[in-house]
Order: sequence, then structure tokens, then C-alpha cells
Amino acid sequence: MKHETSNLLIGLGIGAVVGVAVGYLMVADNRKKLAEKFDHAVSKVKEEVKEVYSKAKNKAENVKEHVTEDVNHVAEKVAGKTATETK
Repeated sequence: MKHETSNLLIGLGIGAVVGVAVGYLMVADNRKKLAEKFDHAVSKVKEEVKEVYSKAKNKAENVKEHVTEDVNHVAEKVAGKTATETK
């Protein structure tokens, strides 16, 4: 019996919350404010994603340059050793 009562109270609580949310969204001004907040949040996330992408791209380009320089340096050393060994 106690379990059934607690389930009923939980159901009533959830129903009340859903009812309030639906009622809130039924008012046009509230919907408009919510849509504006949502649009602002989406714009902010887009800008942050662009910034993170740009930083990651720059870091990747820097790593690529350093790796290319290191590979070229090692290739020059290997080529120099090969040339002196064949003489």
C-alpha cells in the first residue's frame, strides 16, 4: 500500500511539473523569450566550437611543421652518412 501511494505521489509530481511547463510554453511571450535564449545559447556554442577548431588546427599545423623539419633533418643526416660511407 505504501509503495502504491509513493508511486501515485511521484506521478502527480511529474504531472504537475509537465503541466506547469506546458502552461508556461503556451504563452507566446514566454515561448519567444525561450526561443531567443535558445538561439543565443546555440550561437555561443557555435562560436566556441569555431574557436576550439581554429586553435586545434593551428596546433596541428605547428606540429606538422616541426615533424617535417625533424624528418628533413634526419634525412639529411642519413644522406650525409650514406655519402661518406660509400666514399
